[in-house]
Amino acid sequence: MNPASQFESLPGGGLRVWAPAKINLNLLVGPRRGDGFHGVDSIVAKVTLFDRVELHTRGDGEVLLRCDGFDCGPAEANLAVRAARLLMHEAGSGGVDITLAKSIPPGMGLGGGSSDAAAVLAGMNALLQLGVASERLAELGASLGSDIPLFLGPPAQRMTGRGEVLEPIALSDLAAAIILPTFGCPTAAVYNAFDRRPEPMGPQLPPETLRQKPSQWRGRLKNQLTAAAQDVCPPLGLLRQTVESRVAAPVCMTGSGSAMFVLCDSAAEAADIAAALQPLEEASVAVALLTAW
Repeated sequence: MNPASQFESLPGGGLRVWAPAKINLNLLVGPRRGDGFHGVDSIVAKVTLFDRVELHTRGDGEVLLRCDGFDCGPAEANLAVRAARLLMHEAGSGGVDITLAKSIPPGMGLGGGSSDAAAVLAGMNALLQLGVASERLAELGASLGSDIPLFLGPPAQRMTGRGEVLEPIALSDLAAAIILPTFGCPTAAVYNAFDRRPEPMGPQLPPETLRQKPSQWRGRLKNQLTAAAQDVCPPLGLLRQTVESRVAAPVCMTGSGSAMFVLCDSAAEAADIAAALQPLEEASVAVALLTAW
């Protein structure tokens, strides 16, 4: 599935918003800062694995959530609900029903919750004609989570700072076979484990390299949280070894895990790798492309 647009009109005046997953192609991590966050330097791509968010206006100023698919957690803690309420407070108007169909598994470093929140911010702004500037939407998103502004921007970006500094980058067309384990990795525990075995933040890949075919640079990708994630979640290391034994290409982790990916030049190559990995006892495999928006 690769929708041509982020937004689709629904009967009755509602709006469907597609919320893509992300993969960290290269994730470099610095030491914990004084504010409690880690500095990062990451090349991030939005890919065609989507949650579906449907929005309908309400006249009573309430925000109600219905969730299908993967667990959305308690409504009060859900980032999509919190984003809706924050935007309503900002604009002084609103009220919305949110139907969230989750296909992006949580706890795997794919950014589904942050993407849902960004979709609600952008979708409510369009649906209610609030006229909130894109820069302000990003500021509101950043107040809820470091990854949210990423999903309000272009398909590929370089992320620095604690994740709030974003720079659009030109990236070659790519595809990925994404390995989705049956287990997740707790982000806080992974970063704590990283703090016990830190390593220097290496140099980022140069922009001209990223414009070449992925097969020419995928062997240079690095995620500095990988060892920490495997310490926290030993089955992750075992699964990675299994995947590496079946494919003739580098296997990378996204975010703090547990999802992994094999970067490819084409959808056909990614589909071949997905086929070679079936069946996997502890994971499923999805084929995804770089989003068009």
